[in-house]
Amino acid sequence: MAQQVDLRSPDEFISVEGEIVGFNGVMLRVQTSVGAISVPASEVICYGAGCIEVLASNDFGLTAGAMIDVVVDGSAPASSGDQTLSVGFESATAGGLYRTVAGAFAVASDTSATVVVSADGAAVLSNDEASLKLNIVDDGGDADIVVETVSLNGTAAQQYSGPGDWITTTQPGDQLLGLNAFSVIVAPNAGISEISLNDLARVFAGEVTNWSQIGGADVSVLPLQLPTNSDLWAQMNKLVMEPAGKTVAGNVLTMSDQAGISASILQFPGSISIIDFAVANADQTIAVAGACGIAVMPNAFNIISGDYPLARPIMASYNTAPTAPFAAELFDFASTDVAQGLLDREGFLNHSAQQQDPVLKNERLGGLLNASLDDAQRAAAAEMFQVLFDANRLSTTMTGGAASGPEGAWNRAMMIDLAGLVSGPEYQGREIVFAGFGASTSGSDAAISASLGAAQSMQAAFEQFAGAALASNEVTVSPYGFGNVFPATCVDGQVAGSGYTRVEVWVR
Repeated sequence: MAQQVDLRSPDEFISVEGEIVGFNGVMLRVQTSVGAISVPASEVICYGAGCIEVLASNDFGLTAGAMIDVVVDGSAPASSGDQTLSVGFESATAGGLYRTVAGAFAVASDTSATVVVSADGAAVLSNDEASLKLNIVDDGGDADIVVETVSLNGTAAQQYSGPGDWITTTQPGDQLLGLNAFSVIVAPNAGISEISLNDLARVFAGEVTNWSQIGGADVSVLPLQLPTNSDLWAQMNKLVMEPAGKTVAGNVLTMSDQAGISASILQFPGSISIIDFAVANADQTIAVAGACGIAVMPNAFNIISGDYPLARPIMASYNTAPTAPFAAELFDFASTDVAQGLLDREGFLNHSAQQQDPVLKNERLGGLLNASLDDAQRAAAAEMFQVLFDANRLSTTMTGGAASGPEGAWNRAMMIDLAGLVSGPEYQGREIVFAGFGASTSGSDAAISASLGAAQSMQAAFEQFAGAALASNEVTVSPYGFGNVFPATCVDGQVAGSGYTRVEVWVR
C-alpha cells in the first residue's frame, strides 16, 4: 500500500482511500484497510501524488482520461455545484458547428436547466442546484472541451465495456456533434477502382510509387495534397496517416485548393488525392476498403452508417469532465432531428436515420444464394435471408462490445437518434431488428455466437434507454447474430485485443 490515493466523486457519495491495484476498463479495484473493493473510474477524481505514480507505472491500462480528473496535491477540495470550463475548436468549421448546436439547444431543447448563449458561443447553463459556464477560448488544444475531428480508425484506449456504459453515463469522454467525409479521387489511367486505407497511407508516405504495386496500371503515382497548414490537410492526416503510423512524404505535390486538385486529376497521369466528399466528382471517386477488403463507395447512407471508413466525425472531446450533466445534455441535443436539420443546411451530413435503397438491400440478400459458405454460415445465411427479406435497413449502425471514447460517442448518438425515431407514429407496432455481424479466429460458430451476444447487449441497453417510447408505441426489439455472413463493411474496432462486432438496425 505504498501508493496511497483518495478517490472521491464530486458529490462526495463515493470516497475511498487505498492503493489502486487493478482496472478492467470500467471499474477501479482498490486495496483498502478493510479489503479490496471496486469503484467506477468514470465517477471519481483521483487525489494524491500516488495517482501520477499509478498512471506512470501501471500495467493494467489505466489512463487519466478514465477518471473525471487527477489532482496531485493530495487534498480534496470542497464540493461545489458551480463549474467553469473552456471550449476550444480545431477550426472555424468546428466553431460554427458548436455555436449552431448551442444556440438551438438554448431555444428548442427540453431541459431542466436555464440556458443563455451569447453571440460568440459562450454559454451559462444552470438550475437550482448547479451551474456550468462554458467560455470560448482561442487555443483549442488546451481547452477543457475541444470540438475536433476524431478518427474512428487505428487504436485507442478502452473507455466502455459495453452498451450499458456509453448510453447511461452522464459524463461521456466524447460526444458526436456533426459529420462529414473525405472522398478519394484518382486519375482514370491509374487502373484502380478501390484502395485500402493502409495502401492509401502508403501512397502518401511515398512507399507506393507505381500503381502496379497495388494491382493497378504500370503508371507512376502522383499524390496531390492541400496546403499543410489547412484544416482539411490536418484532418486527412488524422484520419489516414496517423492511424497507419505514417507521415506524408516531403515530395507530395501541394495545390492551393480542391477545385485545382479536381481539375488536375484529369490532366496529370497517375494522380490521386483526398478531398471533401461534398465537392468530389463522383466520376473520379473510388471505393475505400478497411482491413478485410470490403470496398465501400462514399454516399450519404454509407457515411452516416459508418460503413464507409473515411467518415469525418466531429466530436466534443473532454479534457476535464463537467460535474453537472448539462454539458452532456447540450451535446446529446446535436443528435436530435432538430439540430441535424439545422446542421444539414450548413453543409454537414444529416446523420439522422435513413433507409437504405431497397435495390441495394436486395442485392446483398440475393448474394447469399450463391455464396460459398460452411455449415454454420449456411444456417446463419438462411436465417438472415428469412429475417431481413421483408425488413429495411436503417443507417443506424453501432459498435458492439468494448469501445473507445470516440466509438462510444458514435454509438450514443446513433441510439439517441433511434430512440427519437421509434417514438414516431409511423413506427407504431413495428419490429426493430438488431443484426450482429463479426468475425472470429475460432471459426464461424464463435463468430455467430459473439455477434448474437453483441446484438442482445445492444437490445438490453436500448430497451433500458428508450423503454417508454417502445412501450407506448408497441415497438418490439429482436436480436440476431449472423457472424461473418455478408457483412456490409469491415471498419476495425479501436480497442486492441477485443472481439469486434457491428450491430446493424433493421425495421419490419
